[in-house]
Amino acid sequence: MNKKIKCILIDLDGTILNSGPDLIDSLNFVLRNQNIKPIERGIIGSLVGGGAKAMIIRAYQNQKLKPPPNIDSLIEEFLEFYFENCSNRSFLYPNVFNTLKKLKSKFKIALCTNKKQFITEKILIDFKIKDFFDCVLGSNSNIKLKPDTEMLEYCLSECHVAPEQAIMIGDSSNDIIPAKTLGMKSIYVTYGYGKIENSIKPDYVIDCFNEVLKVIKF
Repeated sequence: MNKKIKCILIDLDGTILNSGPDLIDSLNFVLRNQNIKPIERGIIGSLVGGGAKAMIIRAYQNQKLKPPPNIDSLIEEFLEFYFENCSNRSFLYPNVFNTLKKLKSKFKIALCTNKKQFITEKILIDFKIKDFFDCVLGSNSNIKLKPDTEMLEYCLSECHVAPEQAIMIGDSSNDIIPAKTLGMKSIYVTYGYGKIENSIKPDYVIDCFNEVLKVIKF
């Protein structure tokens, strides 16, 4: 690893947090209220990514239904339920807490997620990991979501580092694509919900979060 690395950008869902159980519960809450068959837990990986709207649309498509015209109200319903229940059954992946603690001692750390900002902050508090991050960026109306580069650029600016001084860790193409576009190093985690296209080549691949320490030669 380049010794110039000063900052680590990290995705949330599927990277440090297994959020699938609570996401599925929230999605099925919305679907049941629309008299639609609930989604089976085994297909969560094909639904996560891109925010609540994308997740609801994919759920409808999975049921071979067209997204409804009132999707904005469904998104609001989803977010309200998820906010209240986002930490019920979700859990940190193995070794995440201790690894973040070690990384914090030597690097600036930024959380960069497409999850809503207010929900992201609640989750970090609930799991007692908020203090590990120098910058926390979730989705809002002012910045384009990943795989656009704007979220990563914002985190780099907040941490006062150049792209070549940072590395992005995530579980999907949404994380690796913007990192490569900006000239950042990238780490793909294999255990998350996301997928990565064969044409997209991360710099490193790990099977457990604490392997980050080996990659950066901590």
